[in-house]
Amino acid sequence: RIDAVEAGLDYWIDDGDFEREKQRRIAVKNRKATEGTMSKEKLRDEVVAPYKQNWIGFFSMVVVILATIVTKFPEAVEIPVIRIPDL
Repeated sequence: RIDAVEAGLDYWIDDGDFEREKQRRIAVKNRKATEGTMSKEKLRDEVVAPYKQNWIGFFSMVVVILATIVTKFPEAVEIPVIRIPDL
């Protein structure tokens, strides 16, 4: 008994305070467990976002396609000269 008193084990605990502290610890534990996870919708949005409004990629592909057409078929971009006769 004397050892328990010296160790501080002779205190009284309010049941309501004990229950609230227990619930708080459980809530903190659950929050820490889910803190690093993302919801599936948010994760999907984060993965899809770079591809939704990829206008720079679209513009780049158009430039590459046009450059290929000009390189492979130079006659397609030649402007025909129409000679107007002198009267």
